[in-house]
Amino acid sequence: MRSMLAATLLITTAVFSTSPAGAQTTGVGTPMVDVVEARDIAAFNGVALIDKIEFDEGVWKVEGRDRADRRVEMRIDPETGEIEEMERFR
Repeated sequence: MRSMLAATLLITTAVFSTSPAGAQTTGVGTPMVDVVEARDIAAFNGVALIDKIEFDEGVWKVEGRDRADRRVEMRIDPETGEIEEMERFR
């Protein structure tokens, strides 16, 4: 009975004593912006029609047209959702 109790205590201690922070990798904590969020960011910032959206070179690239039918190109940071660059063409 004592050895069974000791074994249970040992297993419980081993399972619950590991720190969750020890299992994390630096820089992974921030969730990435997915394609739906990138589309919504573009729409919120004036892209009325999206022609192309792709994840390339570490950023979301959006090409489309605004309400005035001007061509728009946008680069969105995948970690923060911030617009890194945006151009409108006539």
